[in-house]
Amino acid sequence: MLDLVRFEFKKLLARRTSQVASAGILVLLCGIMALNVVQTKTESNSGEVLGGTAAIAERKAQIDAHEGVLTSERVQDEIAAYRQLAFSKVDPAEVEGLSDAAAYALMGEAYDTEEFQVICDQYYAYLLSPWKAPGQEPYQTAAQVDDAMVAGFYDAVADELQRALDDGMGGAWTYSDAERAYWTAKEGAVSEPLSYGYAGGWEDVLNCVGFLAFPLVAICVVLTPVFAGEYQDRTDAVLLSSRYGRSKLVAAKIVASLLFAAAYYVLAALVIVGVALVFFGAEGATLPVQVMSLDIPYDLTMAEATFLTLGIGLLMALGFAGLVLLLSSKLRSQVAIFAVCVALVFLTGLIPIGGNGVLLHVLYLFPINALNAQILFSTLVSYQAGPLVVDLAGVLAGLYALVLAACVPAAAIAFRRHQVM
Repeated sequence: MLDLVRFEFKKLLARRTSQVASAGILVLLCGIMALNVVQTKTESNSGEVLGGTAAIAERKAQIDAHEGVLTSERVQDEIAAYRQLAFSKVDPAEVEGLSDAAAYALMGEAYDTEEFQVICDQYYAYLLSPWKAPGQEPYQTAAQVDDAMVAGFYDAVADELQRALDDGMGGAWTYSDAERAYWTAKEGAVSEPLSYGYAGGWEDVLNCVGFLAFPLVAICVVLTPVFAGEYQDRTDAVLLSSRYGRSKLVAAKIVASLLFAAAYYVLAALVIVGVALVFFGAEGATLPVQVMSLDIPYDLTMAEATFLTLGIGLLMALGFAGLVLLLSSKLRSQVAIFAVCVALVFLTGLIPIGGNGVLLHVLYLFPINALNAQILFSTLVSYQAGPLVVDLAGVLAGLYALVLAACVPAAAIAFRRHQVM
């Protein structure tokens, strides 16, 4: 059996199209991650625009300056100090009614470069985010908060979730009482006080994990001929009439295919994780995922959120492998199989939604949308069946595990029962 699996595995990689697709997508991922590093930009405290590794180092230094536990007392002190600086030369009332561009110009004229860089520090935007209205700069938000509001920092974070539930995904969805209770309980389980610090490498992995949709295409290319190729080459008659053609050989094809899908996905994931952690740094793995955004209602560390996302991606890769095997066992046209897979991976991200909440919930189940940290952790996507409420991550894991479990046996049965022409 092992010899058959090894033979089928080698057979998968022997085709020129398989080699080109597999190598080409890995090279593409390497290029994307290299550009991701090179195109990183930030401003130093002196106003100098930095790029590449210099920008990463500067951003790390800026965040390290504020690392620590965000107790309510610390948040109060730091926002008070920020307000004192931001409104030492400008009256708070002057920026409240302005557009963000006009307020930015006003503050830029009133303060020197070093002061303005501190006022625009993303850390303060992060602290003030629970009170931020759309289109506001942090100093505009600071102009509208007082000491009593700041004292309830974690209450404001909880209220932000309730406002998001009221908003209903931009008006596209109305959350049921059970869904509201689910998300409220989830946010309430987040450990407080939160810690703040640098987790640039892990954040970059989560920002780039969507590129793991590309390996699904390579998996499709490599696995499409597993059964369909036998039909086209008219070798199915020989295989199915051999002693183990309907048993061990079919099993070997399936095992080799799933091994390839898993191995190739892991290799692609290592490219993304490796480049991100090498250049952006591996520190911050134990920081809460809320260092990315305070509106995330998950009690996870950055490393846990990363591995959860990568694990869902692995289930997707295996689920798609099972689907490709089923199509390959049913269809003779390899082009048709490839077209179906590409449509499921990419075209689902191009369908106009038009504020339709039901359509949103459907499209979020496909890779191009699901492999997105913002959607996965911040968008509050949930599915309800009776009293049971499950979030997007749970539904994705269950769905692709089910696809894998259903498609693999169906593919084996379809090939075994294939009537030789």
